[in-house]
Amino acid sequence: MVRSPYTFGGLSSDRSKTPFSIVGVPLDATSSFRPGYRLAPLFIRLAAQNLEYFSMRFGIDLESVLYVDEGDIVITHESLYKALEVVRMVSEYVFSLGRVPVFLGGEHTITYSTARAAGEHHKGLCIVVFDAHADLRNEYLGSRFSHACVASRLVEALGKDSVILVGTRAVSREEYEKLREGRIRYVPAKSFRKLGLKHVVQVLSDFISNCRAVYLSVDMDVFDPAFAPGVATPEPDGLLPADFLDLLPEVLDSRFVALDIVEVIPPYDPSMVTSMLAAKIAIEFMSGLYSHIGL
Repeated sequence: MVRSPYTFGGLSSDRSKTPFSIVGVPLDATSSFRPGYRLAPLFIRLAAQNLEYFSMRFGIDLESVLYVDEGDIVITHESLYKALEVVRMVSEYVFSLGRVPVFLGGEHTITYSTARAAGEHHKGLCIVVFDAHADLRNEYLGSRFSHACVASRLVEALGKDSVILVGTRAVSREEYEKLREGRIRYVPAKSFRKLGLKHVVQVLSDFISNCRAVYLSVDMDVFDPAFAPGVATPEPDGLLPADFLDLLPEVLDSRFVALDIVEVIPPYDPSMVTSMLAAKIAIEFMSGLYSHIGL
């Protein structure tokens, strides 16, 4: 395989045979603290070049697995609504090819478009969102499509029983009341420490058992800033990388139809450790899913 700095890990393969598509989504429109989302797809791709592609967790060598890097979706930032429509239409096309896309954001707002596209092709879709923040505001800074509102929009699009938040630890009072009232399922970050991985696995397994298809969304601020400092809105007291990576083999199965990795901010990640972790997540996800679906 030919390596290039412009594809994920420098690898690409015959697009007619691949089960996976890497898709960059450099949306950078609603930042409320740190800007720079648009650079993340490139840096995650570059980080992937320096990681091993054999997964010890799944026993899969990703270099022998066919996938193709589709490049980045071309986004103009003149209109957020138009940008989200472009993301949705391109995502629908990728799903129509029968592929499992790995979306490299970009801000978390992209999930509203990519998950809706997934729902058009996969009925009975549920979404598992790893995020430090609840993102349950109805609007933020005058926009209903802010990165701080994505969970609210997902609940509207998919229904509250089809969305679960994992790793939550930063909420407004209004969001906290919504969580207490049961408007959405959630697993607080403290559950990983106080109740253990086995408990979290059981909660997610129970949730997924009612789903015909599963979309996985990972906001990188779900991890403690010690391990993922280069994010838009870092929040202390977060997950360890092992919390997520050890969880993945316990819940991943053939019903998973997409992954997005969002909120990486390369200018605040000089050592590229956040991009490295993002790339590792993509590698482990594809390796694990391939162990279930094959070619």
